[in-house]
Amino acid sequence: FVPAGIKRRRVDAAILEPYRRPLSTPERRMPSYIFPRCILRSHAFLAAAQASLGALAQKPVLIVWGDADIAFRAKERERFEALFPRHRTVILSGAGHYIWEDAPDEIASALADWWV
Repeated sequence: FVPAGIKRRRVDAAILEPYRRPLSTPERRMPSYIFPRCILRSHAFLAAAQASLGALAQKPVLIVWGDADIAFRAKERERFEALFPRHRTVILSGAGHYIWEDAPDEIASALADWWV
């Protein structure tokens, strides 16, 4: 999954090693295996989280978004933008799901610009 989520640069062993090291045995990989099912089966928790977002709606929000993400598309970004009217959105052109791998300098600049 990691190579598919990094779009702007070649994914080699040096990039993958920190992701793979903690998952070196089948037992250690088990949480990664069950995590997606846990998310999909967490309807009550996710509904409660969704219902409580109104309390945060007027807070300033920075949305940093990779437009080549394989998991979260424009419709999800637009949903966040609608939920948080005081948002600033920074689109990372060509960045995938692992935006910190694709665009670390742009993310740091977006945070620095937004925070002041």
